[in-house]
Amino acid sequence: MLTLLFSTALSAAPIKLKKDKVVVDGIAYLVNAKKETATVTKNQEPYVGDIVIPKKVTVDSLTLYVEEIGSGAFSGCSGVTSIDIAETITKIGTGAFKGCASLTRITLPKGVSELANGLFEDCASLTEVEFPANVTKMGTGVFKGCKSLVELALPSSLNTVPANTFSECSSLKMVELPIALKSMGTAAFSQCTSLEMMEIPTGVSNLGSDLFKGCTNLTTVVLPSSVTVIPDDMCEDCPSLKDVNIPNSVRKIAKQAFHNCSSLDSIYLSNSVQDLGTGVFEGCSSLVSANLPNGIKEIPSDMFKNCALLAAIELPVTLTSIGSSAFEGCGSLKSITLPLSLKSIGSSAFDKCNSLIDVYAPAATPVKISGNSFSKVTMKEGILHVKNGMTDNYYLDKQWKKFINIVKMD
Repeated sequence: MLTLLFSTALSAAPIKLKKDKVVVDGIAYLVNAKKETATVTKNQEPYVGDIVIPKKVTVDSLTLYVEEIGSGAFSGCSGVTSIDIAETITKIGTGAFKGCASLTRITLPKGVSELANGLFEDCASLTEVEFPANVTKMGTGVFKGCKSLVELALPSSLNTVPANTFSECSSLKMVELPIALKSMGTAAFSQCTSLEMMEIPTGVSNLGSDLFKGCTNLTTVVLPSSVTVIPDDMCEDCPSLKDVNIPNSVRKIAKQAFHNCSSLDSIYLSNSVQDLGTGVFEGCSSLVSANLPNGIKEIPSDMFKNCALLAAIELPVTLTSIGSSAFEGCGSLKSITLPLSLKSIGSSAFDKCNSLIDVYAPAATPVKISGNSFSKVTMKEGILHVKNGMTDNYYLDKQWKKFINIVKMD
């Protein structure tokens, strides 16, 4: 039964426009008479039930091959339970199945080579997707919000996992990544709260920010030697993360990369790391063992803030500045030796370090500090150790003289 949506009076008229919208057997199409093709499009009423997209339809005695599913064609059709797609389909548009909340599985035809942006976004019941072998490109957010998806093997021909691909897939436990993978986009796995382990394939060199942000059950991340930069917020708010290797290839760890990883108890940074962002290990409340690479000149602000169990750390001999709140709240830190190269310590850098009782300052000229660089407990009850003959320099300094106990080093 054929119905032209323009009016009932046109039902027997030949198609003259380049594109007419028609409904055949409950499916709406945009018709291109010149090319003899039809594109599945959004219907006036939402699609429901089991949908079968045929390989061809007949309109006014004209046979049209169905080659495309248009953008948003089934978007928001929460009553669709299955979609059988003809092998003639070679293109599926942006968000074509977005919000098909009852769709559980789908097989894409072999002619499809690209997965468009948001293709299955918010398909909350989707558990299985069968890909053709020739998929070479994937858009952003393809599976975002697919809350029932537990495992998936991505097509082997893909070389990137774009931004938000699996974001908010709260049941996802395992993804088989292509061995040819080169990059993983921003928030590709963010809020995957069931994901426990991720081994990134050798050859991946570009990681997006927020990559595993909010993966609350993630315990292990294995980085390959092809990675040189750990991006912003990569593992932020991953409270179960205990094991992460930082390969010698890494040159930079960007801001808050491991912020609030409250189970992380040790970390080793090789001397190849020369660029650290703010708050990299802030809130790592179980961190007991950590080091700083030789050669770095700055400890950025909030670097180890609220690392309550960090009891000791050696500062590099090349260090020139310690940023504000860099060690604030490190309540187990007992002593610190300031290198001769150090020029300044920011505000609250050692505030709330109430176990810090020994500060060693070997430089003849006092390092520039602010009034609250150290906690009142440290200044009133701790000991400032200076070189023999240099005590007067510290007593004459406006800030350092607040230390009640200034003694000569042995």
